[in-house]
Amino acid sequence: MVIPDEARLLDDAGDGARYQLAIGDGESVRSRAVVIASGARYRRLDIANLAQFEGTSVHYWASPIEARLCRGQEAALVGAGNSAGQAAVYLASQVKKVTLLARRDGLDATMSRYLVERIAAQPNIEVLTETEVAALEGSQGNLEGLRWRNRVTGEETTRAIRHLFLFIGADPNTDWLANWNVALDAKRFVRTGPDVAPGHGLMETSRGGVFAIGDVRCGSTKRVAAAVGEGAQVVAALHAYLAQNAEPARRA
Repeated sequence: MVIPDEARLLDDAGDGARYQLAIGDGESVRSRAVVIASGARYRRLDIANLAQFEGTSVHYWASPIEARLCRGQEAALVGAGNSAGQAAVYLASQVKKVTLLARRDGLDATMSRYLVERIAAQPNIEVLTETEVAALEGSQGNLEGLRWRNRVTGEETTRAIRHLFLFIGADPNTDWLANWNVALDAKRFVRTGPDVAPGHGLMETSRGGVFAIGDVRCGSTKRVAAAVGEGAQVVAALHAYLAQNAEPARRA
């Protein structure tokens, strides 16, 4: 355990260790295998006082806990992807009204058809397209009002909303891999599986013995339970890799 250092550079190594991981202050770790589980960062709105309301009134997921916090109230949700659609449908069953704000001119291009239809069928979901959050109003960490702007007309609307849900995507924590030859997708998530390198397992990257699990992995389900499951799976994959690539016996 190396705390509170962070992974800064992954590179090739020698002397029986295949990889070397720089962790800062001139220190490094040498290893025959590596598991990348650096996760992703939720995208945030470019609003000056956003941090003031995070953890109390601004949420990045919609679980029963958040639903209880705003039960019987009106909530706003920003996003137009499937995660946003699923959250909107769930919240609509728990709160008085959900106002869904989308920057595009519709949901069809970014959301599955079945979710678009479910949202349209919910009488307490209002969809406002070509709309973005302009300001957050409140005090002492408690949101009291939300102001949004129509991107076409410039018209602004303020409504007494105490809870805002942000589902605008996430960016993987892979900057530290930028100068190393591991395959990333267009959004810089780590690619894994036999499509990346023949013979590689589901969670093995383009480099043999380097695995990726959880939110940082391309194609993973961005949920805690899924990440925990991948963590359990990769243990077996590591044992199999190390058995197939056993170090030669040392000479006396």
